[in-house]
Amino acid sequence: MKDDVSVTALRSVREIGEQVWNGLAEGEGFYLGYPWMAWAETDPSFVTTYLVARDATGATVAAVATYLWAGASVPSMNLAYSPGHIAEENLDRPLSAEEHAAFLPALLVGSRAGYHGAVAISKELTGDRRDAVLTALFAEVEALAGRLGAASVALLYTPAEHLAAYQAAWHRAVGPAGRGPVAAMLSAEAVLPAPGGEVSDRAAEAADRREWRRERRRYDDAVDRVETVRLSECVDVIAPLLGATQRKYGGPDTDADMHSYFASQVPALDAYSLVLLEFARDDVVGFSLNYLWPDGVYVRAAGFDQLAAAYSYFNLTMYRPRGLAAERGLPLVHLGSGTYGAKRARGAEPRWTAGLVRPPVGIPDELTRAFAIDGSDYRQAVRTWGGPVPTIPSQQEGDHALSQVRSAGLAGQ
Repeated sequence: MKDDVSVTALRSVREIGEQVWNGLAEGEGFYLGYPWMAWAETDPSFVTTYLVARDATGATVAAVATYLWAGASVPSMNLAYSPGHIAEENLDRPLSAEEHAAFLPALLVGSRAGYHGAVAISKELTGDRRDAVLTALFAEVEALAGRLGAASVALLYTPAEHLAAYQAAWHRAVGPAGRGPVAAMLSAEAVLPAPGGEVSDRAAEAADRREWRRERRRYDDAVDRVETVRLSECVDVIAPLLGATQRKYGGPDTDADMHSYFASQVPALDAYSLVLLEFARDDVVGFSLNYLWPDGVYVRAAGFDQLAAAYSYFNLTMYRPRGLAAERGLPLVHLGSGTYGAKRARGAEPRWTAGLVRPPVGIPDELTRAFAIDGSDYRQAVRTWGGPVPTIPSQQEGDHALSQVRSAGLAGQ
């Protein structure tokens, strides 16, 4: 660490300040924006610590959120942040309770929800200076993990173009004799261009397909009405819809779980929310929760019952959010991970995400190797979109890969 870079631990993003945080996180999207971070730190299941890097003048030049998780119950969608569950999925076998416990407590770095995590860092930092700040932050991540007794450390669902720089900095932080992270491709964020924005030829062709127009027309003919409200106005009616949808696909979440989940988001996120409610007469039979940010509409959650009209899912999660983006002059609809085939068919493109995991000491080699196996969600995305597929640098290749990424003009984008 350079002498003019200091790193301080803070308990809340509010101590950093909205303007400063959003300036550092610019370009990283809603799930690294100030309101989402302010919500994420409210869950008592996690111990939140922000590591904040300052230069000799006292200016904040970078920051990263960390969340210590001891294994408390969380909504099933957040188990994608559990290192033990990632290992279990990649190995395609159940882990025992003891194997899961070996990863706990886990220090989650960058984010704990939203499937997008990163270091918030000044765009003015380049080259060696940026490397020095990243190295200082990862050195403090390791120091914090030691102080908190974390068994594992994981930075998950970060844009793949950040991976080489983060991995190289982490290895510099622990030194040649230290234990660096294992890298793995995890997933993809599906992004749908809004009308009028920049689109690829394939996306433009998909957006103009007859199937697209037919699905919209059939839905419009069948649905009674769709209303747009804030999250605070509809928590009671959408929680059971999401609970039923989660259980339909194997999740254990109760309606009460989903009610608590939505209600917890209201104080920090309500002002950014737009919920599309589908009605059958006076009953809400479908919904999508969307958040608005300068780079687009973020489709966060959706649920439906058996009375929902034909093509409800596609209309409430893709077509109508695309219309919301167009009305507000926003360039993209962020569809998140999963159901890639349906998203690609309607014009979405992938943004690949990856992770870095420092496994616990003393676990079997099989569990350590599990994180170098491409995740099933990532494999599904590759089958859907094909290449080019990002290449993960090995632990020994981290610094060399970083120089290659820089020469290609990709570092820090």
